Amino acid sequence: MTEPVPVPVPLMRPSAVSSVPAGPGWSHGMKLDGWRAAVHRRGGQVLVHSRSGRDITRELPELRTVLMDLPDCVLDGEIVAAYADGRMDFGALARTPAWRASHGVGVVFTAFDILAFSDSPGRPAFDVRSRPLRERLLLLEQALAGRGVRWVPGLDSAAEAVQQARDLAHLGVEGVVSRRLDSPYSTRVSRAWVKWRTDGDPVDAKVIAVIGPVHRPWALRVLVNGGEAETSPRLDSVRAVEVARQLTGHVGARRQRDDGFEEHLVVGVVLAEVRPPVGRHGSLHFVRLRTDI
Repeated sequence: MTEPVPVPVPLMRPSAVSSVPAGPGWSHGMKLDGWRAAVHRRGGQVLVHSRSGRDITRELPELRTVLMDLPDCVLDGEIVAAYADGRMDFGALARTPAWRASHGVGVVFTAFDILAFSDSPGRPAFDVRSRPLRERLLLLEQALAGRGVRWVPGLDSAAEAVQQARDLAHLGVEGVVSRRLDSPYSTRVSRAWVKWRTDGDPVDAKVIAVIGPVHRPWALRVLVNGGEAETSPRLDSVRAVEVARQLTGHVGARRQRDDGFEEHLVVGVVLAEVRPPVGRHGSLHFVRLRTDI
């Protein structure tokens, strides 16, 4: 029996925009702070892969029970780690299940699209990517009815979506993802999905070195827009320890800089999200390491 969609399946990526598109024909949902992932549920198996196609099923055992309760389907969504009060913690996704349990962090999969669907028990899922989003959303609601997987409801009003994103920013909502209701699910369709962030869109930068003590660095040196730059402001103690932990196994040679500080070169490909400077004297702001790639 063949799979209804390829494994891993290429996921659609929203284009960055400076404002949420207004007018009819759009569905606006909250942009959550987690790992983008696809869930393949088939027979007695569940497979979860990241946006890059990496198999992350075993890294998140907390999801197995709820995902096994799904009918045969393929879902696109976001894996989120959150505390009981709803605050999302992106870094907790890279921690162990034991650490999350001891710190009161739960893991949930929140779906926002369906790529394959089975309309009756025992019938294999069939590919629905060619159908318009408005139809896929109805199938998604049907697939998730009465089950533990959450889904992101869409809003018709751009203004309402922007206000909701701002109201929920303290919990980790990053902005709004808007999708055309008449669009199929295809990576070849341009700008059918767009994203607006409340604080501007970050970019990925290759980490070249950590500056300061390796166990508690105070900045990163990265390659961004064809040149090297250092992040600012200085990392606080909590973030410094977290960065050091995430870079375990990637830290190489130490060298002394002309300014008297030490830095350690980073081995391999490590990406960081950074927010480019705004204005003539702005600084390159570190957001986080990309542990989901």
